[in-house]
Amino acid sequence: MKRITVKQLFTDPAAYASQEITVAGWARTIRASNAFGFIELNDGSYLKNLQVVIEAEKLDNYKELAKQNVGASFCVTGTLVLTPEAKQPFEL
Repeated sequence: MKRITVKQLFTDPAAYASQEITVAGWARTIRASNAFGFIELNDGSYLKNLQVVIEAEKLDNYKELAKQNVGASFCVTGTLVLTPEAKQPFEL
């Protein structure tokens, strides 16, 4: 699957809405609880970060992901969901 940049997502999020996409970059922040967490991912193509939602029930390696440090690199494949009612316009 072709890698999409964070800049491409912020430029035209509707073009990728509800599609499975792949992004790669490094973690700016990681916040996690026992059930779910968030990774703010940046690939250097844009100033803003992409919020990646991780869920324990959907990922076999959730605990390992939640323990990573800022600066860890990730390659993530998931569905882009538009979230106009939230702080960020979309999340993966």
